[in-house]
Amino acid sequence: MKIVRQISVGVVAGLGLLSLAACDSGASAVKAPKGGERASAASEGSAVEASTESPRRSDPRDAPVKLIAGKPYWAANRDRTAEENAQRSFQRNGETFGAKSADDYVAKVHAFVSDPPKGSQTLKRANGDLLIYDPKDNVFAVVSREGAPRTMFKPDEGAAYWTEQKTREARRATAAKKRERDEAEG
Repeated sequence: MKIVRQISVGVVAGLGLLSLAACDSGASAVKAPKGGERASAASEGSAVEASTESPRRSDPRDAPVKLIAGKPYWAANRDRTAEENAQRSFQRNGETFGAKSADDYVAKVHAFVSDPPKGSQTLKRANGDLLIYDPKDNVFAVVSREGAPRTMFKPDEGAAYWTEQKTREARRATAAKKRERDEAEG
């Protein structure tokens, strides 16, 4: 009886090792997904999309962007083109600034970020974005290092929102310095 158990245990252990040996971290039959995609199975060496409901849209950040006074109209992101982001921001915040259209809103944002009112406070992020806050009129805006607006709105929390942004950026800077120190010691 002991021999049968030992053989059974040995067979199970051997099969387990054999199955682990098959997973050698070599090429996979599953295509690694990019942001927003699902993993898909490979078919005879070529990748096949898991979802064919709609064709994968190219990266909106690669689309051409019109210029206003030599600066990009608006900032694109992974999900939306510059024009789509501007339209979205206009729909959310345009009325607050008396804008009649997305183009009117974009012009107002460009005017604000290119020449912030006297007394405005600024903060530069590590990625080059410039945060601007006008405490007098309670206006917050972000512009990329290329001069493309990302947002402009009047925070409900007022100056507390600006304080929160400064605190968040200080935490990020501290964490980045700590990572650099740890890597240097490392």
